[in-house]
Amino acid sequence: MKFEYTEPQDELEKMFGGFYCINAYGKIGVGDCDRFLHFLENASPPPRCPVYINSDGGSVADAIRMGMLIRGAWFSTNVGSYILSKKEQGDAITPRTMLPGNCMSAATLMYLGGRLRYLDKEAKFGVHQFSYSKPSVSDASKSQLLSAEIARYLSVMEIDARFLELSAATPSSDIKLLDHQELRDLGVVTDGETKPIWTTESRNNMLYVRGERDGIYGHHKVMLSYSKSAGFLFWAVIEAQGREDELTSFGLVEIVINGEDYRVDISERCAREVFGIYVNIISQITPDEAKLIAYSDSFGVHVRFSQDAELHLGIAAVSTESGADQLITLFETVS
Repeated sequence: MKFEYTEPQDELEKMFGGFYCINAYGKIGVGDCDRFLHFLENASPPPRCPVYINSDGGSVADAIRMGMLIRGAWFSTNVGSYILSKKEQGDAITPRTMLPGNCMSAATLMYLGGRLRYLDKEAKFGVHQFSYSKPSVSDASKSQLLSAEIARYLSVMEIDARFLELSAATPSSDIKLLDHQELRDLGVVTDGETKPIWTTESRNNMLYVRGERDGIYGHHKVMLSYSKSAGFLFWAVIEAQGREDELTSFGLVEIVINGEDYRVDISERCAREVFGIYVNIISQITPDEAKLIAYSDSFGVHVRFSQDAELHLGIAAVSTESGADQLITLFETVS
């Protein structure tokens, strides 16, 4: 497999951000994971850099390991190639062209490493059984180990188990093409936002239910918490993306509930702290406010300059559909 890196072409593009891109194309060979790691160390692309994949497959082990590198670097993935076009007179920035491509067989595992995963309407995404070209008795044992490794990898990447079932049901001599909607249903394609994951956890004498989501505006968490010493707490963790000053200084902070149907002003009672790339917002809330959150369809936090400001920072309301039982159980248990 070959790798190419493109960065902003001039100071104007740097000023506007974005304009970073990795193209990964060709057959995935044994040892390509090491080559990809060396490539990333030399190129030093920033987090959120998109990786465009155009490959019919190859080494499963290397594809999985490259997927892990992509996830660890906070990259997104897409299918195809994204190339520079010739800059004409009058162009403020260098044009880019998106070329459709294929993501087949083992390359689909590399694709799954993206924190956000996109699929162009003209791209082709196909799966089938993973097998050895010259099967032997020892390969049967290796295949079982490989299947287990793939299953673990899909679990880490939070992909529906049906994805592996579809692959296993398609002979290695054939290929099953999956469309955008099928891949959305399986959690393979996320587009600009992942489905929230809700968990119940405890730490430092605090019990909390946390919803976690990744999107084009960052990696975010919202929590309903309880401790005997502090009572109910609202807690948000916001990937700042360079907006730490605004998130900690803007005057209005509101919990938004059920989309934006209800707003709870916590401006005067919340604490805001920067931790690494994140801004934490923590506020005590009343039992009635906690109940409103626990029984909500969604909740998040908006940070605005003032009441009159139309634009906000923070976290758009996160769906509680998959965490409703946990939120309600927490509230009813401790209230």
